[in-house]
Amino acid sequence: MLHIFSLRNLALCLWTRAEDSENTDHEHERGSAIVEFLGLGVTLLLPIMYGVLTIFSVQASILGAHAASAQVAQYIQELPPETSMSQEQAQRLSALVARDFGVAESDISVSLSCSGSCSARESIRVQVQVNAHLPLIPQGLGASVIPVSSQSVTWGQAEIGSAASSAFPGNSVREN
Repeated sequence: MLHIFSLRNLALCLWTRAEDSENTDHEHERGSAIVEFLGLGVTLLLPIMYGVLTIFSVQASILGAHAASAQVAQYIQELPPETSMSQEQAQRLSALVARDFGVAESDISVSLSCSGSCSARESIRVQVQVNAHLPLIPQGLGASVIPVSSQSVTWGQAEIGSAASSAFPGNSVREN
């Protein structure tokens, strides 16, 4: 018999092949797609979730170190001219600020570098180092801590009257 090529014959041929493939025995493959999906999903989901938790933990430590160094420097600048800040006071203040970011007091160390007695009119450098702990890793292992640091620098405050007169010697203020 002579087969004429037409769309009808092509469709009929494809239709019969599809029916023949459905009738074959695929009973041994039933249910394997859900197992593969769950296996692959869990295998990929766990490392991704650990990565997200690690990023959140390190980011909280970074924000805590930055906020602590900035607040200690700002606090020293706002002190009255006669008072100064000690290393212990800076440590307590930075621990108080970093606690808002979930950083433990034992994970913070503060270093103050002052040109004199750490008062408001002096140049001050505050460096805060925070130990960021990686989630789900025991503390005994050496790779469970990432050190993070932040530094703030202030240049001191000059007296308002002397700063204005020395910065602009030609300008004078007249009082009537």
